[in-house]
Formats: sequence, structure tokens, C-alpha cells
Amino acid sequence: MNDLSVLQRIHTGDQVALEEVYLQFHNEFLGLILRKFNKLTREDAEDIFSESMVALYENITNGRLNEENLSSTLKTYLFQIGINKTLAFVKKDNRFNDIKIEISKSSETFYDEENEHFENETEQKFKIVETCLTDLGNPCKRLLELHYYHKKRMIEIAELLNYKNADVAKNQKAKCMKRLRKLFNNN
Repeated sequence: MNDLSVLQRIHTGDQVALEEVYLQFHNEFLGLILRKFNKLTREDAEDIFSESMVALYENITNGRLNEENLSSTLKTYLFQIGINKTLAFVKKDNRFNDIKIEISKSSETFYDEENEHFENETEQKFKIVETCLTDLGNPCKRLLELHYYHKKRMIEIAELLNYKNADVAKNQKAKCMKRLRKLFNNN
């Protein structure tokens, strides 16, 4: 599949060309995103891929992306859209909010097609957080995972971890977050 001919075909309304792009990159895109952001669900990754395909289609049909300004492969262009959408998703998703990691505008992220990876400051910070969670140990690690990753309410956490009530679980969570932030800042 020649990128320039695909661009022309999509620009002229050829839905088959768009389907070909979808089928060609779907599984690889999902695999990459789920490997790099292992807290995302497959459903999250599917949504992000769909949004990326829509953005690609809109960029081609409105002339923003054409044969003259495509400076990478179509795959790299699509994956870069996906990475940006993934970072935006992670930034606003509740599972990641309390740790307060800023995805700064100055931290650029690029997809490297040859090595099939992308690197950014945020990804490194998430890895540090995961290491800190492991170092934190139980019951803090379990409590924070239940609350932020599994979206359990404090009353449910109290029952699961045998705390007296939700207030005790909430106080324990605050202590755990304080310890997690301290570990994070020391890294």
C-alpha cells in the first residue's frame, strides 16, 4: 500500500482505502498503546484508535494532510495522532489524577517507526510511580490500586481490606498518598 495513493484515494472519498488503513494498523496500534500504557483497558485503546482514525480522515479530507506535506509514513502520522490522544486521555482520566503528574507542553513525544516505540517524560514518570507503588508495599499499594485503578469506593475498600469503616480507609489512603509522593519526589 503506497502512502501517497492512499492519501489520494481517501481524499476522493474512497472508503475502501480508509478500511485498508484501519485493518493494516489496528492490531499493531492497540498492542503498542497497551504495552506502553498498561493501565489502559483494551476498550480505552480501541476508543483512542477510533478517534485517531477519525482525526486522520478529517485531516486528509480537509486538506490539512496531503501528498505535499506528508513528511513521514502514514503509519507514523497515525500513530503520532494516537499517542497525543492517549496522553490527553491519561491526563484527564481519574485513574491517574491524584498523582498529579503534569504532561507539560514542553515534553514532546514522538513515535519512532523504525524502533516501534515512543518515549516521553510522562511515560518515565509513570514507570517511577509504578516502582514507588511496589516499594510502598501492602496494604498501601493494594488500597491505592483499589481506589484509583479499580475505582472502588471507600466503603468497598474498607470491607475488602478489613478496615473498621470508610473513614479509616480514607485516612489510610491519605497517609499512603503522602508516602507515595515522598517516594516519588526522592526518585
